Amino acid sequence: MKCINSKFKPTKRAKYILTLIIISITFIISLYIMRCSFVYDNGLYYSSFPEISSSDRILIFAPHPDDESLGTGGIIQKALEKNASVQVVMMTNGDDMNTTSFKYFLKSINNSNYNGSIGDLRYNETLKATSALGLSKNNIIFLGYPDNGLKSMLETNWDNDHLFKRTTGSNQYNHSPYSFSYEKNAPYSGSNVVKNIVQIMNDYKPTIIIYPDDNDDHTDHFATGVFVKYAALQTGYNDQNYTYLVHKGSSWPSPLLYQPTLGICFPCEFSAFDAHWFNSSLSTSEVTIKEKAIRSHKSQYFLMKDILLSFVRTDEVFATYPVIDVDKVGGIISIGADIPTSSYNDTKNDALTAFLKEPGGLLQQSDDLNAAGISYDDKNVYLFSQSDDVQDYLTYNFHLRLFNGTDFKQLDITVMNGTVTYQGLAENSIKSEQPPSVKVANGTIFVTVPMEHFNGTHSMMMSTDMVNPQNNETLDYLAYRIFRFPENLEDTYSLRG
Repeated sequence: MKCINSKFKPTKRAKYILTLIIISITFIISLYIMRCSFVYDNGLYYSSFPEISSSDRILIFAPHPDDESLGTGGIIQKALEKNASVQVVMMTNGDDMNTTSFKYFLKSINNSNYNGSIGDLRYNETLKATSALGLSKNNIIFLGYPDNGLKSMLETNWDNDHLFKRTTGSNQYNHSPYSFSYEKNAPYSGSNVVKNIVQIMNDYKPTIIIYPDDNDDHTDHFATGVFVKYAALQTGYNDQNYTYLVHKGSSWPSPLLYQPTLGICFPCEFSAFDAHWFNSSLSTSEVTIKEKAIRSHKSQYFLMKDILLSFVRTDEVFATYPVIDVDKVGGIISIGADIPTSSYNDTKNDALTAFLKEPGGLLQQSDDLNAAGISYDDKNVYLFSQSDDVQDYLTYNFHLRLFNGTDFKQLDITVMNGTVTYQGLAENSIKSEQPPSVKVANGTIFVTVPMEHFNGTHSMMMSTDMVNPQNNETLDYLAYRIFRFPENLEDTYSLRG
């Protein structure tokens, strides 16, 4: 047998191929390593959710029973595994279920003789679900506010002399009827919601807050996010905060089916936002326990099984949004067709107005709100709301909450058919003899407000919405974002906090 030469030298072609193989293997390994801390999916980049430590105190806000399991069931388990403290605040008891559906559900579980309310039943379901996640009854705070009433309390029922009262569902009170509420007989007003959240934050002293994304389509989720931001400004909270999403159109999560081996990611249209996205991978055990918690909400599982189970995935996703610094401009003329950089985007053609864009519907596709923001010069503050077109028959509203470091003032402005007016919706609303002015150009509404209204303001929250005045139905709205004014302005009116 002929021996092989041990001093064999590879050809240049062999060396080239070997080099390519080594580079390819190195690249694949690098991608795998990077995926552990940085994931690209559905048009968004995801960082790994930061490590939770035993010293962390995590405060989670859920608009309804089941949201704590859907959005944060995995994170709760991870926190408890690290011996961190977890407190869940349940904003409502989900008590707007109609009587017929409730009776049908009770019959389906052979419990037709149940004489409690849907709010009582969902309270018990929550305790079972959170127990499955590892929490005790003492880890859950029930505020007892009305299901489907939080947005009204945020915007129109702010004061205690103008309480919210629902006319449907089991809870038709203007105060909490539940014995287990955080505040007994809590009045149904926006100011009282904030009072409760501020007290909880001051007592609990969280290091991490997790709450609903106010780009969520459900008004209770939207409002909960705003209430938390409001309280965070008032308490001076500046630690970690993350949002989660539950409702967004009819195709999220995708697919709307039980797929426990699939991952989850925010809708691709969220790439329009300036958020930072986070991913938290769940172990097989954590996925199993999360599913058990979700199934514990039997009344909701009965009504929308596929939707709830679509959140049983191999990970959870969260977002953070930066504070926007307000631009100084050379007057409204200098703004022109391009809105200032101190603005933020909405998703185009989103679910809130999609059903109205069918042939014969109220809206055209171009009517969607898609951006809003704020700027200033030496004399005025400029608010702007942008869509592809502005319709005279619709009402466009600007909602501002001005914070001077101690107190909030409200500034609500309405624009319709070229006319602009202030709205006095609360005791702390700004009332003025100096009216704002409005200009409409290139699908953008520009509202000029005298600088004196912002005297002392260093931070503010702002949202815009579009309303059908015929029935007062909100057709589209933008999330509230936090804006920050400069610390010093060389002007007659100081915006220094």
